Amino acid sequence: MTANDRIISLVRPEYIENIPSFTRDHAKSCTCGFIAREYPELYSRFEADTEPDEQAKQEMSMIVNELFKERLNKHHE
Repeated sequence: MTANDRIISLVRPEYIENIPSFTRDHAKSCTCGFIAREYPELYSRFEADTEPDEQAKQEMSMIVNELFKERLNKHHE
């Protein structure tokens, strides 16, 4: 499993479902790219061959879900 797959697995399903299918992959990859640039230490924990610890998962879940929530709200106003 790649780092991006591990990160996207933390996103609430309803956020993913609200993204049109033709832009879903783009939204996921851009979000992971943003996280890699803005949070390199946290992202590197998800790149490792081992599963990240619970604290890293919680922190990443909070970040990635907030990003999706903000972007969905922006496009649905």
